[in-house]
Amino acid sequence: MIQNVKKVMAPLDFSDHSAEALRNAWELTRDVNGELHIVHVVGHHFNILEGSRELMRETAMQEQAEEELARLKKDELGNSDKVTTAVLTGPPAAQLAQYARERNIDLIVLPAFGHSGSEYALIGGVTEKLVRNAPCSVLVLRARG
Repeated sequence: MIQNVKKVMAPLDFSDHSAEALRNAWELTRDVNGELHIVHVVGHHFNILEGSRELMRETAMQEQAEEELARLKKDELGNSDKVTTAVLTGPPAAQLAQYARERNIDLIVLPAFGHSGSEYALIGGVTEKLVRNAPCSVLVLRARG
């Protein structure tokens, strides 16, 4: 199976758990001489009454995420041309599955739990939905220790 993996996606929420999953995904990607796609999703939290303020906040979050992904690619991944970064907006699981489908991703690598630190928050959310709906295999990593 590993020899068929050429495109790996690592969703990143900037938590320590997702950073560890990213390191594992990068190691695997280098082992198979593949491509790594690092993807962050800014969730929609639109309220009609606060529309323009939320849109400005969402835009600022997208810009901040793009800057952080560019920094990670440069500082921690050697600015490799085998690394692609993307910031998406919308429901995280749906956006990640769509990205994987559109780019023919072979494997998604993500932590069992993310930013909240609660195993149940992500397992019941983004990870579970991706495992069920992704167009490719999903590798869920447990935290060490």
